Amino acid sequence: MKITILGSGTSTGVPEYKCECETCQDARVYGSKNYRTRTSIHIEFIGKHLQFDVAPNFIDQIDRNKIDRIDAVIYTHCHADHISGTNDLVMPCRKQQIDMPIYGPEETIRIIQRNFDYMFLKDTFQGGGVAHLLPHPVTESFSLFDQEIIPIPVQHGTVVTYGYRIQNFGYVPDVKVLPEASLQLLQGVDLLIIDALSFNPGHPTHFAVQQAIEVSEKLQPKATYLTHIMHRLDHRYFPEQCREQGIDLPDNIELCFDGQVLDL
Repeated sequence: MKITILGSGTSTGVPEYKCECETCQDARVYGSKNYRTRTSIHIEFIGKHLQFDVAPNFIDQIDRNKIDRIDAVIYTHCHADHISGTNDLVMPCRKQQIDMPIYGPEETIRIIQRNFDYMFLKDTFQGGGVAHLLPHPVTESFSLFDQEIIPIPVQHGTVVTYGYRIQNFGYVPDVKVLPEASLQLLQGVDLLIIDALSFNPGHPTHFAVQQAIEVSEKLQPKATYLTHIMHRLDHRYFPEQCREQGIDLPDNIELCFDGQVLDL
């Protein structure tokens, strides 16, 4: 399984607009790991290509990372930083000459059908400027290309939100509360990518670094990568930042960065 981190940033991205903090200034330097587009990943396995969420930066993300095929899209939830690039699925659909299957929580699929209604009607397909999407609301584990995809229900604000497990990989990019039943669904993963917005455990909708570490220590994966990162976390100094916060950063935990490739 090949996992490409298309985006590792929070909803505002990094650098933040008009922010002159040290991290944002570094993020404006070409090649900086602090440059973060909105959170999204792409998985290649068993000869298939799965896209997780379609961020505002989607076309740029897949172009920069040389993603040349998408066989299905899986959404985690309906927030704009995870669905607003949906219109740009037109190019993969056109180039591959396919109707694109999409999966996600019922609420998310319903909102996508409302916001992008023209993408679900064949008569709008004329002219080649509109993708045609095939909706599949998710309420339980499902089979995709003969592989089991397990939704991981989490609490993230007021919208229905899933992480997902595929084989021994767990992906939980937006979470404030991980119920015990959902934690059990992640037992045995070797690789975990999980939300860690900042060092503030009081944030109402996202894990802080400390909370992500606690989950990782319970699950004991071989490696954990932190995503959905705001500008207060700096790749250059992250271990030092953790020490300043009184956090013991395990050797198997590190920050994601855009363009990173993980093999499992």
